[in-house]
Amino acid sequence: MVLIAGSAVSAAAQESAAMSFIDNSLTPRMAAMGGIAAGLRSDAYAQFGNIAAVPFSEKTLAAGVTYDGLQPSAAGINTGVLGATYRIGRFGVTLGASMAFNQPYEGVDENGNALGKFTPVDWNLGAGVSYLITDAFSAGVGLNYATSITSPYYRNLNTFYASVQLMYRLKEFSFSLSGNNLGVPVSSLSGERFNLPMNAELAVSYSNVWGKHGLEAAVDGKAYFGGPSALGCAVGAEYEYDSLLAVRAGYHYGSTRNGLPSFASVGLGAHFFGVNVDVAYLIACGNSPLRNTFSVGVGYSF
Repeated sequence: MVLIAGSAVSAAAQESAAMSFIDNSLTPRMAAMGGIAAGLRSDAYAQFGNIAAVPFSEKTLAAGVTYDGLQPSAAGINTGVLGATYRIGRFGVTLGASMAFNQPYEGVDENGNALGKFTPVDWNLGAGVSYLITDAFSAGVGLNYATSITSPYYRNLNTFYASVQLMYRLKEFSFSLSGNNLGVPVSSLSGERFNLPMNAELAVSYSNVWGKHGLEAAVDGKAYFGGPSALGCAVGAEYEYDSLLAVRAGYHYGSTRNGLPSFASVGLGAHFFGVNVDVAYLIACGNSPLRNTFSVGVGYSF
């Protein structure tokens, strides 16, 4: 997923969740559809929000790599994302990793002496497993480790967290219920404790193919808890022609207190000989820092 928040704890820490980047690993297809992952068909990045979809996949293996240019007009964050899924019968296995390089800053000691430039880095690593309990119902769980290296001179923030997803399919419809970013609070250097951006997510999607035409559309809603209370929702759609070309669009209504403000999005995808190339562009709403954010990725599946 992209990493929206560059620092582990915002300047207004009491009004935001800690390490909000763990909720925002947007990959090109996800970003182009308003940030929706849950309930859609599985892709290489299922670890970031759609673990339970893997056992339903028609693919055995999918892998991908993504580059994101985040907030180029504001923070200038460069992010790389890796993802892979593997289906073994009724089981699914997911892997995911992301790394974000924030803008460097000039460090100084307590006497005001320059200590050189330092680039803050955010890491997010995880693996998951899912199982098709019945032909229509699956469950999955993902375990993750995140760290935010904000300074070479002070203690960094680290945390383990989990995500759980249930999915039910009824003909062309999928229903997904998830608990995301479930973990213990993290502590700042001063000893203050801050909750992760934990949330409950409900998503409904529709997928159908007729002739050479395919359509997938979804809507989801999130309720954040543990930290600042907030609501978010998203809608997204994808039209695909002959399993070769895809056009995507979406809209996300979010809360800056939890790291992901509102945005509209568009994107394209191309598929050939098992290779897929995808791009997405975020259209910021108002004065959102997401202005001009883009995502591009390449993958392979069979």
